[in-house]
Amino acid sequence: MLEFLIHFLKELGIWGLLISNAIEASSLPFPGGMMTLTYGYLLNASVIEMIGFAFLTSVIYTIFSFIPYGIGLKVKDKIEKKLKKKKVERVQRWFRKCGSWSIAITRPLGVGNYVSYVSGMSKVKAWVFGVLTFIGIFPWTIAMLWIGKNGNIKSVQAIFGSIQKYLFLLLVVAVIGFLGYHYYQKKCKIEHKKQVVNTDQTS
Repeated sequence: MLEFLIHFLKELGIWGLLISNAIEASSLPFPGGMMTLTYGYLLNASVIEMIGFAFLTSVIYTIFSFIPYGIGLKVKDKIEKKLKKKKVERVQRWFRKCGSWSIAITRPLGVGNYVSYVSGMSKVKAWVFGVLTFIGIFPWTIAMLWIGKNGNIKSVQAIFGSIQKYLFLLLVVAVIGFLGYHYYQKKCKIEHKKQVVNTDQTS
């Protein structure tokens, strides 16, 4: 069965690589990263060919990532009705100010596709979203093709699993750290206000 699948993917050639990344970018549950690794092994491209394949694949990925981005734009008003508008606007302001680069940073992770929805909901400019998506996926695609080319299928799968696990763990730690810092800052402001009120009352 494995030999049949490998033969089938090899017959598809570069089209298989493009199709798999298009499916993943559209946010459908599909192991696009694993397919990129596999095609790195199957295509056995030269360095120049690899860069060309990565560029073309990244362009296709960027184009299809506008599907969840567009959905995010459409559902924004519905979410605002369910949640307090001020909270939604606060999240959107933070994302536009500090979180835009997460569009690029999260591309190697599974959550990268969900960031496309948030980008649409936060009304990130389309050209900014497209550029950051390409910046995030292009070097990752080159790395995956290179790793795939220089290893066997089993070792490639093991490496990819480890990389994704540690990157996801790093993202979780970063999010927890940010939330903790935000909570600490908010608590300090509350304490400061209490001290000001107490000072005014005693005087």
